[in-house]
Amino acid sequence: MKGDLYHANWDGIEAVAYEYKIINQYSGSIVHGNLEIILQKFGAPDERIVLNLSGVPAGKRLPALIGLWEYLRCFMTVGPWFDEAGRKTESRNTFIEKGLKSGRVSFLDQLLQGRKFIGEERKEGNGISGSAFLYWLDSYLLFPFAFGMECVQKIDRMRSRKHWPEVVQERLDPNGPKTRLIDIEEDYMVQKQRELDELHERMRKTLPR
Repeated sequence: MKGDLYHANWDGIEAVAYEYKIINQYSGSIVHGNLEIILQKFGAPDERIVLNLSGVPAGKRLPALIGLWEYLRCFMTVGPWFDEAGRKTESRNTFIEKGLKSGRVSFLDQLLQGRKFIGEERKEGNGISGSAFLYWLDSYLLFPFAFGMECVQKIDRMRSRKHWPEVVQERLDPNGPKTRLIDIEEDYMVQKQRELDELHERMRKTLPR
């Protein structure tokens, strides 16, 4: 956040999940939900922020938020490969493949899928519904926007790795890091303080008295 790195110690971590309603005279009642954890600033543990893990709160319900937290909990405690019950597996299974496939579906993919609805309804022989026609129309009207979004996201994903601090880039190994940020934080703080002291000493020697 603004160039500062924040992280959370997984040991003893707690999350809060809650839902609430926003009511107004135009949209009526809309359910919102948040899943939040507390992060501490790397190198300054007393400075903390709250992170919303669930993204946009509109339409989120409590059972879905709890499910998201359980998925994260299994990933962190069991590892990347597990089944529907959270049991560790040695390789990818149907449950994992289904999750990875759904995570790769983009807005552009959804638009292109909308072009198939008219053909499917024609085969059924019951005529074409208004919703299928709207999906087909949107697939063409919104295509330039969706294609541009797809290109921008691919570029951002390629560049995002370089934007992480060096202490994080060292930990992006596919097999995972061998240490935790919480374990190296004290050494990092000592190193940064040493560098700061050296900078002050150089400035003291070069500035006129």
